[in-house]
Amino acid sequence: MHLPSQVPPRKYLVVAAIVSTLGGLLFGFDTLVISGAIHDLTVHFRLDATETGWAAGCAIVGCIFGAASAGSIADAFGRKKTLAVCACCFAVSSVGIWFAGTLAQFSLWRIVAGLGIGAASIISPIYIAEIAPTRHRGRLVTLYQMGIVMGILAAVFSNMLIERMGNDAWNATTGWRLMFLAGIIPALLFASMIAPSIESPRWLMKVGKTQEAEKVLFLIHEAKSAREEAREIQESLNMEEGKLSELLTTFRRPLLLGIMLAGLQQISGITPLFSYLPEVFRQAGTATADAFSQSVLVSLVNLGATLIALWLIDQAGRKTLIVGGTTVQFLSFVLVGWLYFVHGSALAILAFVMLFVAGHAAGNGVAMWVIISEIYPTKVRGRAMSIATTTLWIVCYLLIQVFPVMQQDIGPAKTFWCFAGGALLTIVLVAWLVPETKDKSLEEITRFWKANQPVANTVRR
Repeated sequence: MHLPSQVPPRKYLVVAAIVSTLGGLLFGFDTLVISGAIHDLTVHFRLDATETGWAAGCAIVGCIFGAASAGSIADAFGRKKTLAVCACCFAVSSVGIWFAGTLAQFSLWRIVAGLGIGAASIISPIYIAEIAPTRHRGRLVTLYQMGIVMGILAAVFSNMLIERMGNDAWNATTGWRLMFLAGIIPALLFASMIAPSIESPRWLMKVGKTQEAEKVLFLIHEAKSAREEAREIQESLNMEEGKLSELLTTFRRPLLLGIMLAGLQQISGITPLFSYLPEVFRQAGTATADAFSQSVLVSLVNLGATLIALWLIDQAGRKTLIVGGTTVQFLSFVLVGWLYFVHGSALAILAFVMLFVAGHAAGNGVAMWVIISEIYPTKVRGRAMSIATTTLWIVCYLLIQVFPVMQQDIGPAKTFWCFAGGALLTIVLVAWLVPETKDKSLEEITRFWKANQPVANTVRR
């Protein structure tokens, strides 16, 4: 087997990490760009509360279908090709929305964007998890979440700049369209980075391309580690049937845990909060321009807390971060609800919203993606991730759809208390049911499910 010589192994790992991060960035940007556009879009199309919920959440319908199908497509055709399709969805939808003349046309292009978001939400973390060395896997998968929060920050910052380019009439006709069109820039960057990236060695070995898989492993590992990794991957694949029925028998527990974790990440209200963030601040009495500025501030907190998680994920562990971060979320939304109930300070609401976002970013926002990219066996990882992530998007859609209705019917105080209840449920279930996976190779985790007993806590060097 011919191997490239004199090429720094880290180069290929860095490119793979950039691809995964950009997939997360587009996920964050395309999901949250609606937060700045929804007010003017509602004015432009004269929407009621239910239609506003649909306009904000229709992309999530695409996410559901994208997530449901991407795992099987990626298992059949590879991680790189599936990511390239995602890039096309992002770019085409950004241009299509610019020309949308009706709510139906807008919804169609948002659903196309959602197909890319849903697929990227599965393939990006799988891709980097299957390439990363064990001792760096948590941090490298966390870079995917870093990409999401960078995309959120880019969306709210560009929204703020565009909103200030014209008056209310201009924003109601043109400004909101420009917010979506801005997404074509990261989409093209994403596409340009996929071409020089490597394919997942685990996928290559799964489809019988053993020599290509070994070549990739030698590019990202020292020779001894590469041989050991190739042997472990092959042994693990020999233990797997690769049938979907395995997920209902041998790997039923990780399947159910993944579904649970994906749903729980959303029920504390993080996505509806971000989707309507300027509106949340307007409702607290903040002026429109200040509401956009505060949204940027919240997104900066999101980024800072994710950096902390990047440092902690392979030290404190996944489960610890979820329980600790979600506890902060619970307390924050209890207080946000109380402040709305007593008509408290808008600045105090901003402070506790920032604390809530920090708790999510340092906890469940990062750790959930790491866990569900780790706990499934190689042959069915794509399909299993599809099932778990489809659950996330279904819950996400329902919450975005009902958020304006809840605000209207039961008021903001009770709305935020409902989300606080979701955070409390997350704390209880994760503490009770979820095992710790840090410091274990993907093959060790697979053996754990097969043997149904703890594996040695071995750290690969």
